[in-house]
Amino acid sequence: MADTLSDLSQEAKAYWAKDQWGAYRNVRYETAEHERRRGMGERAAYLYLEVMIFDLQGVTGATNGQKFNRAYQRETPSVAREIARFCRREEIDLDELKSMYRRVARKFWVDAFPRSRAEVWAHLRERVEDHRTTLRLREKVSAIGPDRLLSSEKAEAFARRANDYEVLQRVGTLLEGEPPAGIPWPKRKRAHEYLSSVDIWSIGERWRGKAFRWAGEVVLANGETDAAMTYLEKARAVVGRDERAEVERLLGTLRREFNGQER
Repeated sequence: MADTLSDLSQEAKAYWAKDQWGAYRNVRYETAEHERRRGMGERAAYLYLEVMIFDLQGVTGATNGQKFNRAYQRETPSVAREIARFCRREEIDLDELKSMYRRVARKFWVDAFPRSRAEVWAHLRERVEDHRTTLRLREKVSAIGPDRLLSSEKAEAFARRANDYEVLQRVGTLLEGEPPAGIPWPKRKRAHEYLSSVDIWSIGERWRGKAFRWAGEVVLANGETDAAMTYLEKARAVVGRDERAEVERLLGTLRREFNGQER
């Protein structure tokens, strides 16, 4: 690794000299992002490892007094995710990652760090592996198509690890092309499980409308007409313009077939 202390930017060296570790960490993160964007994946990975070490030490932005705080000892998800992506792309195993970590630690370890190298490595390894598992699941989900389902165990792991928008995208893929009242049982069971894992009030209105629409279609396929109409009416209130006509058409059909009048 060419990245020795003498190779630090002038700004980073100034912060290092003043023990301003929070500011130093931020400069190194910006440098890692720059190197990643210009295609220097290995150099970026070493920089991200350095940043993650500071994060797991609980670095603060204080210029005097307490520079590390136990309450802040956690990774920045984007940093751990980029390390995981590099490891996955370059087929870096845990032994190789540990070697990279040790190389960074030798060059950039600070005497004021409150945690040991072994403790930080154990935490770093766990978090990077967690993100690598998430990447594997996302790739598997993207590759399987709408007519194949993950095992229940993997589907549960995907719903737990993916964000709400990724889960909803998978629901949309599963239900695409299926008639609302005739969704096959395995698909509607899986769609129901995915929809149940989503925090409906934390997502944007457009996606909330989609979630309500798909929930309506799933319960309709289960024969729950009243519940389907309730979901579809919620969908109509927030769904995007391109989908509103379809929701209204489905609502009209249900009213005529099952109720015979406006609700």
